[in-house]
Amino acid sequence: MDSVKTSFVFPADLYLELKKRAAEENRPVREIVIEALLEYFSKPRKSDRNRLIQLLTTPFEGASAGDYKEYEFDGI
Repeated sequence: MDSVKTSFVFPADLYLELKKRAAEENRPVREIVIEALLEYFSKPRKSDRNRLIQLLTTPFEGASAGDYKEYEFDGI
């Protein structure tokens, strides 16, 4: 499977829970996120998919267009 490098802005409490779970399970955060996304997409429901798209595309406090440049995605 090909890989794509990306970044996300998570709410702090969600990220802390993710890090805690990764430590408890002795697994990388990346693995848990991939597993969660695979599980999510294995049960496609249009309303859930639209909600995920909305969550991923809604601006978040602290994120800006400058983030694209920082991560070399300024051509998006």
